[in-house]
Amino acid sequence: MLRASLKSLFSRKLRLTLAIVAIVLGVSFLSGAFVLTDSLGARFERLFTSINQNVDVQVALNDDGQDEDPQPKLTQAQIDAMAALPGARSVSGDVSAIGVIPFDVEDGKPATTSGAPQIGGGVKGDDPFALVQLAEGSWPTADDQVVITRYTADQTHAANGDRLKIFLPEVNEAREFTITGIAVYDGDRDSLAGETLILFEEGFAQRTFYGQEGLFSGALLAARDGVTQEQLREQVAPIVPTGFEAKTGEQANQDAANDVQEGLSAITTYFFGPFAIVALLVGVFLIFNTFNILVAQRASELALFRAMGASWGQVTSSVLIEAVLVGIVGSTLGLLAGIGLGLAGSAALTSLIGAQLPGAGITVSATPVILAYVVGILVTVVSAFVPAIRASSVPPLAAMREVSRPDKPLRVLTIVGLVFALPGIGLLVLGLVGSSLTPLLFGALLTFLGVVIISPLLTKPLAGLIGRAVGWGMSGRLGVRNALRNPRRTAVTAAALMIGVTLVSGASVLGESFTRTINETINATVGAEVIVQTNTTAGPPGEVGFPDRATDQVRELSGVDQVVPLYISLDARVDGGTPPFGGTFAMDDLSVARDMFAMKTVEGDLRTLQPGEFVTDQNTFEARGWQVGQSIPIQLDKGGEQQYRLIGVYESTPIWTDTLMLPKQAVANFAGPLALQAYVSLDDGASTDTVVADIERVMADYPLVTVGDRSALLDQFNSFIDIALGIIYVLLGVAILIALLGILNTLLLSIFERTRELGLLRAVGLNRGGVMRMVGTESVVMAVFGCLLGIIVGVGLGAALSAALIERDFLTVVAIPWVSLIVFVVIAVFAGVLAALWPAWRAARLNVLQAIAYE
Repeated sequence: MLRASLKSLFSRKLRLTLAIVAIVLGVSFLSGAFVLTDSLGARFERLFTSINQNVDVQVALNDDGQDEDPQPKLTQAQIDAMAALPGARSVSGDVSAIGVIPFDVEDGKPATTSGAPQIGGGVKGDDPFALVQLAEGSWPTADDQVVITRYTADQTHAANGDRLKIFLPEVNEAREFTITGIAVYDGDRDSLAGETLILFEEGFAQRTFYGQEGLFSGALLAARDGVTQEQLREQVAPIVPTGFEAKTGEQANQDAANDVQEGLSAITTYFFGPFAIVALLVGVFLIFNTFNILVAQRASELALFRAMGASWGQVTSSVLIEAVLVGIVGSTLGLLAGIGLGLAGSAALTSLIGAQLPGAGITVSATPVILAYVVGILVTVVSAFVPAIRASSVPPLAAMREVSRPDKPLRVLTIVGLVFALPGIGLLVLGLVGSSLTPLLFGALLTFLGVVIISPLLTKPLAGLIGRAVGWGMSGRLGVRNALRNPRRTAVTAAALMIGVTLVSGASVLGESFTRTINETINATVGAEVIVQTNTTAGPPGEVGFPDRATDQVRELSGVDQVVPLYISLDARVDGGTPPFGGTFAMDDLSVARDMFAMKTVEGDLRTLQPGEFVTDQNTFEARGWQVGQSIPIQLDKGGEQQYRLIGVYESTPIWTDTLMLPKQAVANFAGPLALQAYVSLDDGASTDTVVADIERVMADYPLVTVGDRSALLDQFNSFIDIALGIIYVLLGVAILIALLGILNTLLLSIFERTRELGLLRAVGLNRGGVMRMVGTESVVMAVFGCLLGIIVGVGLGAALSAALIERDFLTVVAIPWVSLIVFVVIAVFAGVLAALWPAWRAARLNVLQAIAYE
């Protein structure tokens, strides 16, 4: 029986190839994520090892020290005590800060990186650990001198001897310095990971970064000959102060590489993960349909096995063995493709960020290998299980004569589908009525599964309607009938496309609703013509932004009426609970903000806040069960828990929901004193462009700050939605690709199944062009059926979720992106035509006499 199964499998290699391709696509994304993470992690580990090759012990902040505010520092006396240890050959204190941003010498704009940090450090001569070395010039010896790395020089178009403008975050101002030298990293590297690095005279750096000289954020130690890293660490540990810990060089390098790998893992998982899930989910339908058709075509063969004495278990096992072999081949090829994706991704990412990482080959751990085979084989076997059971039920007598095998009634399938769909609809209604997202999401999942299961019941009415639109002429009508003759097969083939279209349609409805809401809300409630915003990639709100003196300068500009600066804390703990989702804000004068943002009073009073007072939105007020006049404990970033009295409640809007407003005095306990945003209203007749240009000159020294009109604010909000939808559209592309393979596979297999029928059609006068149109029409019907079903379900679920968000004041409208939906249908038509090209060509090329005689 095993030999017969293997012989049967190898005789249908072409028919199983596309099922293998589906496995390859899913497994490659899955394994590629792990290979990319492991390979980049290995390269970073090798990088840290190479640049820290002379470091035997590192003293750095531990978790407790990092959580303290301000963070503890090492003193010069402690550095000297480390240097006096019997096992220490040399010691170097670390002086550094993040967010030190140079400006381009040519255009005066701030230099940026692709997410890498912009670092400032302090030096006092040659580095005993050779982390950085001078390539030209000399080390800085005065407060107005700096050394920059070669990569920083390239980014700023600066050279040795030039004057360079540099933003210093701790004093929150930009100053000019003279470049006295150009440095490189050990190994003549311009950069480690695309970062900029500026080195100041050590005393100046300490005063600027830490407020006084003689302080260090960490230390590096080298051991004397004969002293191991562990021995030196044991000597250092007793004198390491609270908040710090001593690690061996090897441990420090490994921890640094692990931190990088953890960050990379999150990125690659969230990027590759959805593609792998969609590819595998869609692939299930392709594989199921492939084995289902093959089992149907082998009914006589399998019945003959039963007649010759094979048990139902042997027949089932024979199909499952084929599935396992297909899974092994697909998993192997998918793993190899994933390794290729990981290698390409590693090269692309390092090139994108400008990193000069040492080569470490490609790293393939056991995890992607195990996952590739477990997932690939498991998905294939699960997909083939139902066809395998169906194969074992073929009666032995079916081998003795031609048996008409009509399609089974859809009664059981309909009942099962309704078992999922009806509770799902109930949960959707419950979620909408109760404004709860949890039952809504579960209801969406159950409803989707129910529709997938009952989709064969929808094939004849919906696909028949599509057939009336595309089934032109005799060939077209034949193609429509072919699509309708087996509703299960058509529905399963179309379900692959339905999944992707459901996902993207639902997301498009949400995206369009958010876009419309943001545009309407900002235009209706934001009475500011100019908005000042801060990019927070270089640090948290409060530590990046602009100071009060800049706000005061803006207020004095000609044409400016009112200015509302906003300060924000993202970590404020309210009433012992979690931080408000929308943020905790502080402002100069609530009465001015009330008018600028058209805030409507629900209870209490929206007046100028006094110390110890606050207001909140209606959603937060009702959800937390507060009363106006009640004192609420609020713990900000610093200063511990304090009592604030609620004096007013404002109406919730999409931009002001789950938020708190505190007085300006609370900023002293925020992460930093800087404003994140400012909203500027203008005098009547003032030119927006002129005021924007004037404010840009005021903010020119703050490189993370941008100035624009109201449209710039809308663009910023909408850009996040566009990015999310862009990822969703790529996911749709993956689903369409696999769905196209599914349609192609179904058509190819059905051509084998209908060989005699095709021969008879040719014999009675249907020409080759007619055969191709017939197959093409069948393909288009399946593709458009899957697309329309996905649009119906996706729009319904997206609208339901949008309606729930309206109840929570995150949205104001449910918007349907009709243009996008029409584009999806057009894409489905083209996909159907494309999928039909090869099967139609094969069908048209059949020899008429051989086809008529085909068994």
